[in-house]
Amino acid sequence: MVMGMYVRIAGRVEVNAASLNAQGTSGNLIELAKLRVVVPESGTYRLFEVPTVTGNTIKHWHFVHFVNAYTMLGGQKLCDYCKRGIGYRSPEDKANEESFVKDCAGEDVHGFLQPDNQVRRESLFKASFMLPIEEVESGFDTMTHNRVVIDTEGKVTREGMMIFKRQYSSSIYGFLMSLDLGYIGRLLYSQEHWQVIDDDEELKRGKAALVALLPLLAGEVGASRARALPAWRVKELLVAWSENPIPQLTHGRYSDYVATSLDVLAAHSDLLGINVNVLAYGVDKKLTDSFEKLKESGSGKLVMIEIKDSWQSIINSLVQKYEHLKSKGKTASATVSAEKQGESAPASARFRKRKE
Repeated sequence: MVMGMYVRIAGRVEVNAASLNAQGTSGNLIELAKLRVVVPESGTYRLFEVPTVTGNTIKHWHFVHFVNAYTMLGGQKLCDYCKRGIGYRSPEDKANEESFVKDCAGEDVHGFLQPDNQVRRESLFKASFMLPIEEVESGFDTMTHNRVVIDTEGKVTREGMMIFKRQYSSSIYGFLMSLDLGYIGRLLYSQEHWQVIDDDEELKRGKAALVALLPLLAGEVGASRARALPAWRVKELLVAWSENPIPQLTHGRYSDYVATSLDVLAAHSDLLGINVNVLAYGVDKKLTDSFEKLKESGSGKLVMIEIKDSWQSIINSLVQKYEHLKSKGKTASATVSAEKQGESAPASARFRKRKE
């Protein structure tokens, strides 16, 4: 196990008039990405088709924002593909994970696959599909558009006019994400998880991964935003972090996601005796009620709750906590290093130091 910062995120966003994730065309119709979800009905269950934004889309845009933030923080370790915001099966002929992690922050944080040499790294950022919440019925609308081409005389030929249709949806979407910052710059598949980058580089990569959450949650995600920039706002945000690995939260689709997330965190904290910090926005009543129940049951004594006035302040707080952890870790490493140097000095030198 590697000590670090492990972040778990769940929440809800209101999205109106959006076409963020298409799944192709049928004739002249551009269809939204849709899937079926389980819905309770009259004591049983049925499958209901809903619009969605895929985890692949969310992960891609976090990657793009990560690369931008990392570059702005002075980071320079990026491969040619990551510099262009392209997550790609790496064609680089490297034989091991260490080479990729050292040379590219994008492949360190977001993972990679080198198919020829069968070298891979799992992403430290994970994202669910965005799904409409249980309490709101969801659907989609189809609108007709047309493209017009005018010649130099101002005329429109029949061939210069093309009608096409595109689907749009509006809903409140739940989501789920996580970041395992403790493994930044470390080898995932070695037993010791050796660190292969220096502390300053690790700080840049970890901070960039957290900063990238800001544009992502502000709505910089998905396709078709040039002509259908959605009316988007964060409604609720629940974030848990710890210096030790912790379970995922419950997906924001579910009406009881705050209570069930707290229950799981409290049980995990109680069993292992670890501290868990919870930051929340927009869920005051749900959070306080759930926390009161935990206290009455004597559970979750190591779970700390903090309610924020804005979701942006949660991201800011995470960055500050991460910087503090890295600073504390650097100080501890320097102390250990100094002690080891003292132990390795000749006995006569150690004796002289004590006499002085």
